[in-house]
Amino acid sequence: MLKVSGDQVFATLQGEGVTAGKPAVFLRLHFCNLACSWCDTKYTWDQNREEFWREPVDWSFSEATTNIGKAWTEKFGFEVPSFEKRLVVTGGEPLLQQKKIVSLLKLLPDWNIEIETNGTITPLPELQGCQINCSPKLENSGNLKNRRYRPETLKAINAMQNSWFKFVVTSEGDVTEIEEIVKECNLNPKKILIMPEGTTLNATTAHLKLVEEVVRRKAWSVTKRNQLVWFGDKRRT
Repeated sequence: MLKVSGDQVFATLQGEGVTAGKPAVFLRLHFCNLACSWCDTKYTWDQNREEFWREPVDWSFSEATTNIGKAWTEKFGFEVPSFEKRLVVTGGEPLLQQKKIVSLLKLLPDWNIEIETNGTITPLPELQGCQINCSPKLENSGNLKNRRYRPETLKAINAMQNSWFKFVVTSEGDVTEIEEIVKECNLNPKKILIMPEGTTLNATTAHLKLVEEVVRRKAWSVTKRNQLVWFGDKRRT
């Protein structure tokens, strides 16, 4: 059984990363091994919140595939070709349940799969065909370094064919930390995406201005949080 968060599944447009703007169904899984101070899905891991205990459900793989397909059809119908169907597995930290994800994906052979992860758990070989959206956490997340930083895992993800690294920044100082990680793990600079932190459009715009010039010099890429433009900071349910 998959432990699914209260958000369960919802169909929308991907808001971040290299597939931003593409239609997708999101499956939000419960639990996380980190505790980021600015996290916008604390209900998936913060045991002090009522939602953590009240909202999650257990789904069989069959229930999950049915609900994923239903969400796609109800939102997009037949407007999007079936070969472009996209599932984004998010959290929390999805790879805490990665063996179950492997079993689920066997039932979704015609879907493009993205998995969002914090870079502390090495993906299983069976997930090689998925797009891995890795977001390594920096000091600004409030997590201790020995919990949030796993160089060998980042190197393994970097070696995967379809993998990307999204760093959330709040200040220019974050760039120095990113540079150190990129150097130590020998990350492909073409895979580096910088995303300004914030739960409001004004906050993300301000953080982007702080790092815009240095990111441009590094020839990295910027990804914005388009969902804030489209939906504001309300929770997707």
